[in-house]
Amino acid sequence: MKGWANVKKASEYVDVSEKTMRNWLKEGLKHSQLPSGTIRIRYTDIDEFLNQYTVNEDMVNSVVNKVCAEFNM
Repeated sequence: MKGWANVKKASEYVDVSEKTMRNWLKEGLKHSQLPSGTIRIRYTDIDEFLNQYTVNEDMVNSVVNKVCAEFNM
């Protein structure tokens, strides 16, 4: 998706609360703040931010195996 969103639309885009979106802004999600204080976030920047948390199948299997091994003790 192209374009910009306010915090509410951005949070709806990824189905999280506005509070979570504001926390992500504090954690480094790129955004612009207009002189009025209004925050605008590019949809592409949201996608890029979330991509850093992509989990692949090997990571999932590794965690599952570790947890299973701990229960077998």
